[in-house]
Amino acid sequence: MTDAALASHHIASIEEQAANWVVMLDDEVVDASTRAACDRWCAQDPRHAQALEAMRRMWQAVNPDTPLPRTNALQKPTVRRVAGLLVVLPCAIWIAQSLPWRYWLADERTAVGETRELTLADGSHITLNSDSAVDVDLRDGKRRVRLRRGEVYVEVAQGAAPFAVIDRDGAAVALGTRYAVRRDEHDTLVTVDESRVQLRPREARDAGVVVAAGQQARFDRQGVTMPVADAAPGALAWRQGRLVFQDVPAREVLRELARYRPGVLLIDDEALEGLRFTGVLPTTQSDQALALLASALPLRISRVSPWLVRVTASDSSSRSPTVR
Repeated sequence: MTDAALASHHIASIEEQAANWVVMLDDEVVDASTRAACDRWCAQDPRHAQALEAMRRMWQAVNPDTPLPRTNALQKPTVRRVAGLLVVLPCAIWIAQSLPWRYWLADERTAVGETRELTLADGSHITLNSDSAVDVDLRDGKRRVRLRRGEVYVEVAQGAAPFAVIDRDGAAVALGTRYAVRRDEHDTLVTVDESRVQLRPREARDAGVVVAAGQQARFDRQGVTMPVADAAPGALAWRQGRLVFQDVPAREVLRELARYRPGVLLIDDEALEGLRFTGVLPTTQSDQALALLASALPLRISRVSPWLVRVTASDSSSRSPTVR
């Protein structure tokens, strides 16, 4: 390999390492040791800090909270580099916004419609719901499961260190053994099956809220968004392949069912206004679930393709809907 080729290979390696640091520093929880390690890497070679700066600026266009290690050795980018960034930046933004990198790179994940049980090294058991992803950290005495997407049910084994499920909004720390954590669009739902769980919103200053067995609560970064209340009937029945509903609006039933169905389920919210459902639907047979729902309510199901289905009210929905 020529000197020029070696230099090019070395630069590519630096850029790859810089990209890895940016991703790690963009995590919801970054410990001091990780920041210190990045600072040491930047101090090894001025080109390290320069590469991190370039990668960070591309990433910051999507997430402005990415930390930047301080350095006084940053050089002014050349015209060629600026032109290159102008070409690469739109692509980087589109990729970062459109592709579920953290889901793909997670330690464990499930596909749509799949659930999976796992045993961790400490003896704890976790069950991933449909379309879910977690990272597991049992290093240095820690016991953490970081929920990247979807829902996880945990059965905590006894151990010296506390067990916590962590996500974008904060942590749900086990004070007992069995509970579920679900990451929704705007907040996080915690349902306790046995013993107690303490909710610790990421930016809240007060003491965490405790949720007892048979209860559930929602929280976001700032605090509790739904006060502690009795858990909905069958809230954890998805572990047995069932969805249980009691007097729930039809549109919410369909949104829940869509979590277990590949493709797109189009829901006509306005037409479904006033329709409510009580019953049990399977999670593993979504077509059958839609048929069961249509047999109980005046619905019209239009299948554009196996991956695109539209649900609206049938013409007969003008009469009082049947609720079962």
